[in-house]
Amino acid sequence: MMVRKAAALFDAAQPCGEAANVAKLLSAESAWNAGEACMQTHGGFAYAREYDVERRWREARVQRTAPISTNLILAYIGEHVLGLPRSY
Repeated sequence: MMVRKAAALFDAAQPCGEAANVAKLLSAESAWNAGEACMQTHGGFAYAREYDVERRWREARVQRTAPISTNLILAYIGEHVLGLPRSY
């Protein structure tokens, strides 16, 4: 829902920084949690290439660091949404 909201705001030429950052943060966290659960469920077989678990786990990890890390997203939310002083 947040991704759709951010895309709709962007398409309407409205400010979408808050929605886009929250959407990326939530989707990255959800992907990471799903990847971790999958790794735990498959155990040692999760590293076998034929199951594609390790590839998806790596891709979920990349979402948390690239192109914007979760720390930068949290700093943006703190400064622009919550009105806190700049932290970086």
